Amino acid sequence: MRILVEMRCGSHLYGTATPDSDIDLKAVYLPAARDLLLQRARPTIVESRPKAHGERNQPGDVDRETFSLQRYLELLVGGQPMAIEMLFAPDSAMTAPPDELWRELQAAAPRLVSRRAASFVRYCRQQANKYGIKGSRAAAARQALAALEAAEQTHSAGSPLDRAEAMLETLAGETEHVSLVDIEVQPGRMARHLDICGRKAPLHAAIRTARDLAARLVAEYGQRALEAERQQGIDWKALSHAVRVGHEALELFTTGRLRFPLASAGHLLRIKRGELPYAAVAEEIELLMERAEAAAAASILPDEPDLAAVEAMIVAAHRRQILENGA
Repeated sequence: MRILVEMRCGSHLYGTATPDSDIDLKAVYLPAARDLLLQRARPTIVESRPKAHGERNQPGDVDRETFSLQRYLELLVGGQPMAIEMLFAPDSAMTAPPDELWRELQAAAPRLVSRRAASFVRYCRQQANKYGIKGSRAAAARQALAALEAAEQTHSAGSPLDRAEAMLETLAGETEHVSLVDIEVQPGRMARHLDICGRKAPLHAAIRTARDLAARLVAEYGQRALEAERQQGIDWKALSHAVRVGHEALELFTTGRLRFPLASAGHLLRIKRGELPYAAVAEEIELLMERAEAAAAASILPDEPDLAAVEAMIVAAHRRQILENGA
């Protein structure tokens, strides 16, 4: 096994580590020639302290996740945030000087990072839906619930949602955060869904299913507003992650790269410690989501990664490993 790079990730990379932080190591390796020839190279190797069921990491615990070169590049061109963060990690985050092959990957970043990195935006949107308390979302949920309750009276709760499609089209046309979207459910097969604040129900489902979804949203937004008022029951760590990803998405789609430690590290630490009002943080997440989506649409990144270049890198590295270190 040839380690190409090993680095501290998570809070130690972002600049938000505290004395209570555990250590999250990520590494990329080139499998031994014999393992390549016998096709037994492990895509991912995970090492951590044995823990009891439900036990969390303690301060100073070390988790190490090592990816084969091929697996890492699959994650990278797929737009996985963790893989992109690794590519742009500075030398100060590394536990040892990296292999020259890692330097080649870093130099090829403009061909490897693409708009597929929109997973950053998807995560930010999910967190905005989960933690935001924007008034228009709560209003949309209430309007959708009222419309679906009326549809139940007209068609019965067990009727398929598409019986009320005309009404839903009107609702979607008049209501922010409500839409009808076509989603590919099988290769070549699309199905229309009702989308309420990011939550979806297929039109072949029963009306009661969509009504229950809308009712849960109304209750969830109401509870969230109450938590904001009382400052209780809030997952501050999750909120700080949402803000972090929003800032990373903006930087990546605007500049084509990421810089660490994050410029927002001090702000993120304040959120993580619960030092800011919940409503202000929730509003920031909402704003970051909107800005990240706009940045993604206007991004300087290419639409797709250079997959031919990626395959050529993997083939060249594996060939060299076998020829120089044959089994």
